[in-house]
Amino acid sequence: MNCIETTYTTGIPGFKPETVEISKLHPHPRNYHIHPEDQIEHIIESIKEHGFYRNIVVARDGTILAGHGVVEAMQRMGSTEIPVVRLNIDPNNPHALKILTGDNEVSHLNEVDDRLLSELLKEILDTDEDGLLGTGYDEQMLANLIYITRPASEIADFDAAAEWVGMPEYTEGQNVLKVIVSFRNEEDRMEFARILELKFTDKTKSTWWPVRERDDRVSVKFEG
Repeated sequence: MNCIETTYTTGIPGFKPETVEISKLHPHPRNYHIHPEDQIEHIIESIKEHGFYRNIVVARDGTILAGHGVVEAMQRMGSTEIPVVRLNIDPNNPHALKILTGDNEVSHLNEVDDRLLSELLKEILDTDEDGLLGTGYDEQMLANLIYITRPASEIADFDAAAEWVGMPEYTEGQNVLKVIVSFRNEEDRMEFARILELKFTDKTKSTWWPVRERDDRVSVKFEG
């Protein structure tokens, strides 16, 4: 597997990983998660930096039940093989569908300490030469996380948040125009992104409109 560390153990009792050709795997036709380009880039960077440590779970026929984004990232990296855990079930077996949905949804049930997260991301940004690539965040997202989760006594406005993060394009006193947009549900949010031709992930908290060049300062900010 093209220069990718493959030391791998599964946390699933009684199951050992097997190495298979990626070409023999196929996405589950009922997988409802789309993996945008920025997410794949973060996964690729994580694999490059830390090696391969995620569980890829497949049904007996090679249908992917968990790890669609990781498989796509490995393909982009030129890998031809990947370690998987193969379950002896059909892809539409109720247990298989539980794995498909659980892999996507269970993590949403956790609670996030935004202050601890922001401080952790800032430390990574300050100490890693690759910055936040591989974490699922970028500097703009971190600045918005700071802005919407800190009281005004700490972070007065978005400029202050950008300065705290150390965004290279930050200029003292430069105004940032913002519009907060709320959505009734995820479908409306994604339709909004489609209309504006924006790339959203489940972690997207902000974006730029028009699509930001390095010197753009017009911002649309989202909460929730």
